[in-house]
Amino acid sequence: MDDKAIVIFKINQNEIGIDIEIPLNITANELIFGLNKGFNLGINMDDPTQCYLRMENPIGFLRGDTMLNEYGIRNGSVIYVE
Repeated sequence: MDDKAIVIFKINQNEIGIDIEIPLNITANELIFGLNKGFNLGINMDDPTQCYLRMENPIGFLRGDTMLNEYGIRNGSVIYVE
């Protein structure tokens, strides 16, 4: 199994996506923290109601200490910030 995936990252639903390569052996919170810092998203990491990302292919919410490989993320998955 590959330990990385190239996903499409979209800050808004209608924006053109950015291809990013992410490791699958990190937690959802670690990904959110890294994207929040890298893209200045303004996500409050101390508020669990704000600390999530939406995903398609497969459909789901990325949050908490679950490892990314447990979500079934694969090449071509789309991750949204809302």
